Amino acid sequence: MEKGRIFRITCGAMIAIIIVILIALFVSDDNTEADFAIDMDAPYSDTSNWMQYIDDEVYLSQITIPGTHDSAASNVMLGYVMRCQDNDIITQLEDGYRYLDLRVAIDDIKSDGKLKLVHNFANCHKDGNLFSDYLYFDDVTKDLYTFLQQHPTETVIVNIKIEDNNHSVSDIQKLLQKELKSNKDYWYTQDEIPTLAEARGRAVLMTRFEDEMGTGITGLNMSWAEQNNRVPSDIPYELYVYDNCRLWVQDRYKYSVEDKYNAVVDGLENCEADENTWFFNFTSTSGDGKIGHPRGYAKTLNELLMEYKLKPETSYGIIIVDFGNANLARHIYYTNYR
Repeated sequence: MEKGRIFRITCGAMIAIIIVILIALFVSDDNTEADFAIDMDAPYSDTSNWMQYIDDEVYLSQITIPGTHDSAASNVMLGYVMRCQDNDIITQLEDGYRYLDLRVAIDDIKSDGKLKLVHNFANCHKDGNLFSDYLYFDDVTKDLYTFLQQHPTETVIVNIKIEDNNHSVSDIQKLLQKELKSNKDYWYTQDEIPTLAEARGRAVLMTRFEDEMGTGITGLNMSWAEQNNRVPSDIPYELYVYDNCRLWVQDRYKYSVEDKYNAVVDGLENCEADENTWFFNFTSTSGDGKIGHPRGYAKTLNELLMEYKLKPETSYGIIIVDFGNANLARHIYYTNYR
């Protein structure tokens, strides 16, 4: 009897320890934010409709746009190292972010081959419950379409990257094409930079994979080499020239916080975008150590970005952040106005 009691106590303690470990892996730590002064009297302070104050003939590449890195990774296993956002997709859109970075793979376990959202090998989930369902691509597009219906002056750039070692690009393209064709009125899929008039009320498709199926429908097809060096480069951004546009990219995701901030500022000061040139300036990093902690780095980098004096009426391209909030989005997109 005594042995049985000891066994039950031991099992209970082990289960408690496992639950604590799972919670630690799933969630992140402190999410307190610093306060910064933002002009809330500006007519464009409404983060859900800020694009209505920009002229129709402006090309998207000329607009300074706040974006989120690994946009779906708000509820993800191994949260300490994998979580990149606090908010779900619809909240990000309402907070003013107009560029989504989506990583996809095919789910053969919990569904009949649907597209799911991932961060590398980790699955993204619908909520913070340890046992919640996976977050699927059609969950995200449902929120996206709802937002565009409610805010027809806006557009959202959706950049899709495949992170799936078990399926071909063609397999994923088939699923993506099905979604695009079923909801074609919501998508801009041409391989050229649209004006805001052409994009309002629609999602602008970008892809970071080759057209293996030969569909001719990949949107703005922009692939770039991984910038995974830890030792700082003399020039932190790289130029890519495509058929219909150019792209500057600064995505040094293994830099230390200090090196990353220097790379971001270098880009802000030297890579102005124009009607034929995008600039993607990622503030996100997993650090230069063996185990990354995106929240810890983002807390410092976001505060530094908030303190940086962005110039009005300047095309900084797309500034892509981890753990973005509404005020950080305002700080970025306010540069489109005087």
